[in-house]
Amino acid sequence: MLPRARTNRRPSLSSIGEPPDRIAAEFRKRVRTELTDQDWRARFDEGSLRWFRERGVRMSDLLIGSLDASRRSRDQLLGQAEDLGREYGVEAKRAGLSLGEATQAFLFFRARFMAEIAHVARRRALETPQAASLFAEADGALDRIILALIAGHQS
Repeated sequence: MLPRARTNRRPSLSSIGEPPDRIAAEFRKRVRTELTDQDWRARFDEGSLRWFRERGVRMSDLLIGSLDASRRSRDQLLGQAEDLGREYGVEAKRAGLSLGEATQAFLFFRARFMAEIAHVARRRALETPQAASLFAEADGALDRIILALIAGHQS
């Protein structure tokens, strides 16, 4: 018998002691701290800001959920997040944002999301392969969403 190849599968967030609710709260705190300094934010009225905020909360919950989910559930959660990304693109265009401005806004949130993922990897002292897997999954999920946002804006 040959020894089994070691797999460096990334454990779920919950199994490493990172409740999704905690990650979501920390991410939202990061966003709130730096959001007021963003030029593109002034382009939205209060109703639009509320619309984006509500869907942004849902999108971050879906993203975090996908990083905590089994493979079967992951694609479903990411599909829902992509749908929200598409809606974001449509609404950003309706609100008068150029595609560049909409992308800039998304990248603001993406950077804070990835910073929180990095914080999780450090806080839980993940082994390099597990941390790399977590980053790759988060990065791939965010890529899918930004592509959906672009498609929505261009529709």
